[in-house]
Amino acid sequence: EEVGYGARKLQHLTSLTIAPGYQSHCTHIVLAQDLYEQRCEGDEPEEIEVVPWSLNRLNELLTQEECTEARSIAALFMVREHLARQ
Repeated sequence: EEVGYGARKLQHLTSLTIAPGYQSHCTHIVLAQDLYEQRCEGDEPEEIEVVPWSLNRLNELLTQEECTEARSIAALFMVREHLARQ
């Protein structure tokens, strides 16, 4: 909702945990496809900057100092591999 897009198709790919024996938090990796512009009011305290980035340039993204969140990085690789198998 906060990024300004809706999706006509959502596909749950997997779920990830950081430390399953220590924390119960789980992150669900969902592939959103057939996107369309949709502005909804979100709950973020500040607007999110959307930076389009091709999955073909994923290795280049990893060199950016702003790209450090491990679950997001894992999700991008999982999505890229999933799409390559289609």
